[in-house]
Amino acid sequence: MPLSAAVLDLCRATFASESLDLALRTLETYDAEQADRVHRVAIQLSEGKLNRLAWWLEGAEESLETFLWYGEDPGETVRPETRAFAVDFMNAFADKHLLKPPQSSS
Repeated sequence: MPLSAAVLDLCRATFASESLDLALRTLETYDAEQADRVHRVAIQLSEGKLNRLAWWLEGAEESLETFLWYGEDPGETVRPETRAFAVDFMNAFADKHLLKPPQSSS
């Protein structure tokens, strides 16, 4: 399924030009239920970082409801500060678990 114009525009506005192609290819890996909605939310949650984009998309595959809780306004049930803290925490968690290059054995 091709990415929507809105997703393309949001991706261009969020990711650096040198990361754009990889971001678009990463988004194309998710074409399950509500793909356009998931793409838009994942881009916003990633804050322009490819590792976070992939991490959030994986989270959408595992539990769409939980993913949307992080990415969309949960209404009156959760304070905005609480949700913002949770998103920051999860982004820091994704950053901490970046794949690291193998170390040489010298």
